[in-house]
Amino acid sequence: MVPTPSHMPEVHRFDEFMGEALYGASGFYVRGGRPAARGGDFATSPELGTLFARCIAGYLDRTWDELGRPDPFVVVESGAGRGTLCRDVLGHVAACRDAVRYVMVERVDSQRDDALARIADAGESERVVAVPDLPAGPLVGVVLANELLDNLPFRLLDRSQTGWLEVHVAPEGSAEVLQEAPADAAAMAATMAPDAAPGARVPLQLKAAVWVRRALRSLERGRLLTFDYGVRRTAELAQRPQSEWLRTYRSQRRGHDPLDDPGSADITCDVAFDQLPPGATLSTQAEWLAAAGIDSMTADARALWQRKRSQPTAEALAARTLLDEAAALTDPDGMGAFWVGEWRVG
Repeated sequence: MVPTPSHMPEVHRFDEFMGEALYGASGFYVRGGRPAARGGDFATSPELGTLFARCIAGYLDRTWDELGRPDPFVVVESGAGRGTLCRDVLGHVAACRDAVRYVMVERVDSQRDDALARIADAGESERVVAVPDLPAGPLVGVVLANELLDNLPFRLLDRSQTGWLEVHVAPEGSAEVLQEAPADAAAMAATMAPDAAPGARVPLQLKAAVWVRRALRSLERGRLLTFDYGVRRTAELAQRPQSEWLRTYRSQRRGHDPLDDPGSADITCDVAFDQLPPGATLSTQAEWLAAAGIDSMTADARALWQRKRSQPTAEALAARTLLDEAAALTDPDGMGAFWVGEWRVG
């Protein structure tokens, strides 16, 4: 039975709870949650090494040429964190280097400051700015987002025997409270997951859709490129337990209940691409990196390791590290299964 509003304590929709848990005064990112290959709370592609950035840099060079070699060529990275991807991309762009103006978008003040300091240490301050929100445009260039959309707060709906309920959270994240979903939210869930069985849950990723629309509107001509774990259709999530697609991470360990100790862990969700604006070309990260030339980037390392593996030298061990990085980026059971979405404007 769903409690009537007059008998309920003050509650917040799940997306409101998630936003506060991640970005509020005591939120996970405000308290210092961060990605890193070692010692951080979760690993991301740019933090494994420089291979991912080298592939992005090659993509930027090709896109700059396709767009007619504009100057300035604006690259906007949303969710830039501590600036790792920006630093490494600028270290590897070639053809478009003189035209690039890089905008790091990071809403957490302390991470923005850290990022600018790292960029200054790399000698790239003149071509980089850091801002808390997407620039309005119009700009010619590329908007990038690596594992951003999965982090944007989403609403959470639950299929009951009679219709759709919406998950709310009691004060201080103490418990879930189910309320009848508003008509528009229920209609969206019914459209996206028409065969959902009682007990099924789905996210409504409205903030992710709004972010994509804003990014596309900011481009006069260019590309929007996103990397995220996800699914093509929301209905796929309705067929799986919530614990498989709604995740928490702390110290690189997977958690379980997102209500457990709010602010202590990252909260993420598989991105349902059918909820985003249409027009994207989708590929897996493994496919995208292969097309970007990751195999040729690691060919010398592969040959060196084959020659020296029985008696490895320091150089051969460095080659092995590079090959391990490539394997992690393209792992079909891990990062290689992420979805890459590319929208083209103009």
